[in-house]
Amino acid sequence: MTVDLRFAQNNDAEEWDTIIAQSPHGTLFHTWKWLKITEKHTHTTLYPVIGMKDNTPIGVFPLFFQKKGLLRMVFSPPPESFLPYLGPVMAKFNTLKQEKREINYIGFQTAIEYFLNQKLHSNYISISLSPDLQDLRPFTWSGYNTEPLYDYVTNLSIGWDTLLQNLDRKQRQNLNRAKKRGMVFEIGGKRELETILDFMEGRYALQKKFLRWPKDYFLAIYDAYKDNLKIFVAKVEGEIVSGSIDFQYRNVHYSWIGGPKPRNPISPSPNDFLIGESVRYATEQACRYYVLMSAASDKRLYAYYVTKFNPKLNIRYLVKKTSFLSALSETGYMNIYKPLMGKFSHLLLT
Repeated sequence: MTVDLRFAQNNDAEEWDTIIAQSPHGTLFHTWKWLKITEKHTHTTLYPVIGMKDNTPIGVFPLFFQKKGLLRMVFSPPPESFLPYLGPVMAKFNTLKQEKREINYIGFQTAIEYFLNQKLHSNYISISLSPDLQDLRPFTWSGYNTEPLYDYVTNLSIGWDTLLQNLDRKQRQNLNRAKKRGMVFEIGGKRELETILDFMEGRYALQKKFLRWPKDYFLAIYDAYKDNLKIFVAKVEGEIVSGSIDFQYRNVHYSWIGGPKPRNPISPSPNDFLIGESVRYATEQACRYYVLMSAASDKRLYAYYVTKFNPKLNIRYLVKKTSFLSALSETGYMNIYKPLMGKFSHLLLT
């Protein structure tokens, strides 16, 4: 039996979030309010697709559409949303036998492909899959290219004392020295969040990188998810020197955005101290895992983080399908436009 598609409306928000909560693929990013905030602040059109079979939802798929000239682009998640992944969420996946899982998943993706190709006429599609969705077959069979991405995941169930011993001797000493020299770890709020964003924007500009840091977007997320977001800062002599925007969901702590290097060198590293204290906090909150998002995929950053707390490397996937025109446009944007804008941002700070 084929899978039918319908589009969720605001009055479907509770049903949508229930599907997210009951699926291993569901994340906080998939929840209804977060998607609607993302739509508003990325200037895209959200298609919140629900797959139906025998009048029963079998999955949801948040798709963001954007048209620029001849380009008809579909994203999940959209650019500059600061979301590492979205993609499809299959309903009650863990409760089904493998045969039923595959029938639903492949049937849903077949219906999605028809919508993308025949209704949206998309010529650029980029989907970053949830870490728990490892089956790429429906995408590879449909002609997508795949790319592995990585997160570090630390098991917190072993307790803080054992985690501390997993650090090398120098890291343990640095944590102790930081405290003796008056470095302070604090949980902040909206004002601290804005300070972290200012630090991140300045750090990117100094690196001659172009990336917008829309405060209104982050403030809207903060207002909607106060119970989930954790704003951490490291202070020296009462001044914030670094910080991170983290969140907790399903007893997992996610290190999302932050850790900008201070303009003036500080020893021991405030970012080492910040991560150490964040892991301690998450352990005390009885979280099961601490997830350092995306850093392991960055060649500049992985060595910096690899020694901390003996994490496990988790793989997730980006799947992409492009036409010749859209691939050419993407190359121009990445290799010409972004570097030029990065140099311009750097000049504004000098």
